[in-house]
Amino acid sequence: MYIKNPHLKKILEKYRQIVTLGQIDAVLGWDLNVNLPPKSVEGRARQSAAMTELIAKQWLDPELKKLLENVREDAAKLLPVEKAILRNLEREGKLYFKAPTELVVEKSKTVAQAYVAWQKARQENNISDFFPSLKKIVELDRLIAEHLGFSENPYDALLDLFEPELKVSDYQKIFTPLQKELKAMIKKITASRGYRGKTDLGDGELNFPADEQRQLALYLLKKMGFDWESGRMDISAHPFTTQLDRYDIRITNRYKPEDFIGSLMVAMHEGGHALYEQGVNPDFDLTPLGGGVSLSIHESQSRFWENQVGHDFEFIEFLTPLLQAFYQEQLGRTGSEFLGRLLNRVRPGPLRIEADEVTYNLHIILRFELENALVNKQLEVEDLPAAWAKKMQHYLGIIPASDREGVLQDVHWAYGSFGYFPSYTLGNLYAAQIAAKMKQELPLDNLLKHGELGTILSWLRDNIHQYGSLYWPREIIKRVSGEDLNPDYFLSYLKRKYGEVYNVKL
Repeated sequence: MYIKNPHLKKILEKYRQIVTLGQIDAVLGWDLNVNLPPKSVEGRARQSAAMTELIAKQWLDPELKKLLENVREDAAKLLPVEKAILRNLEREGKLYFKAPTELVVEKSKTVAQAYVAWQKARQENNISDFFPSLKKIVELDRLIAEHLGFSENPYDALLDLFEPELKVSDYQKIFTPLQKELKAMIKKITASRGYRGKTDLGDGELNFPADEQRQLALYLLKKMGFDWESGRMDISAHPFTTQLDRYDIRITNRYKPEDFIGSLMVAMHEGGHALYEQGVNPDFDLTPLGGGVSLSIHESQSRFWENQVGHDFEFIEFLTPLLQAFYQEQLGRTGSEFLGRLLNRVRPGPLRIEADEVTYNLHIILRFELENALVNKQLEVEDLPAAWAKKMQHYLGIIPASDREGVLQDVHWAYGSFGYFPSYTLGNLYAAQIAAKMKQELPLDNLLKHGELGTILSWLRDNIHQYGSLYWPREIIKRVSGEDLNPDYFLSYLKRKYGEVYNVKL
């Protein structure tokens, strides 16, 4: 990668130290989720806070500040790649430039403690144990939003940390018509004759051993193209992917003995994240161009593999003999048509991570609305369970049986990730638009039917992965599809697919 500006060259030398410290902090985060003994919470919180303070110190280095000022003065003369680097530096450093270091450090310490509090509260189904941590996180994020600044809504400042250039008002323009369409689809599907047909494997009495689920997940990840010499898969309470280095990308999964589908889809979802990171141009390593550009584009990759591939009837036809071999006793006589309907059944339920394609985005809209209310002091943390139940009934017609099925089901708020959830829906919309373009250029159905996933990965590498953070989301989708984000691709995909599944006009 050619860099002409001398000030920017010096910045990149300093930035390598920031990236390295961030990678060390990521090791602490991974270990917190996978291995941490319960009694070591305070120690890990102290360690995470110390790392955050070191990173903040690097960003606030007077020499770095002066170099950035010099580069800004030269902005008109910068090469396109240099402009992208400056843009990303400004965005990535914004939290440290605008929020007091002690506030950023305090949040780092708080979320390390909150994760363990969330885990305990979830295991014991006792949300009151999590309230103090969550309340503190909300208060810290409100303060951070004030320091970051906003023109319309304090929640905008937090949303921008995950997705550049989109505000609450932008999301509402997408979410309001989307939720109306989805609720109408659900009403038609649940009223259809096909909805009452058998689409389960015996109400959970079948057992799918965790080791067999893991072996199947490992096989699929390898089939997708995951480089096992540059990554690994472990177990955590909530699945995630983290990049410790280009050659060290960690995936986690979880296994339920009654449900082989969950771990299968988690592997494909997290594998989509990992493949994106493994496919970035190596020249971008340790620079602001390295890594995925935003959460929505990252989610477009994970949701593409999970849904556009994993839930595709042609791919399930390829997968069926493999499933029959892995689970001969449980699935030996189960055909691809039934398995396709099983993986594509629409059932409004309380859990986001287990939601089908039609209901999933209503789970996201629910969380978006609650986050907006919390940040704007229209809702208090203690009132979350009741508000959650009310919105769940409004959107999906159900009420969670417990807080484990409600507020405690996701780890994101324990991480302090207010503003993250909307990127899942954007990812779904992008994934459908990307798949539509891919079908114009590749015989996608035939590739899926024969399990030829390497060709699909190569297309993603050429069109998305290699660019890392060189182009922002709006530019990426326009380069790929020739137009801006268009939710009609996603809605058309759902109507066509689930109209056929349930033999109903959607």
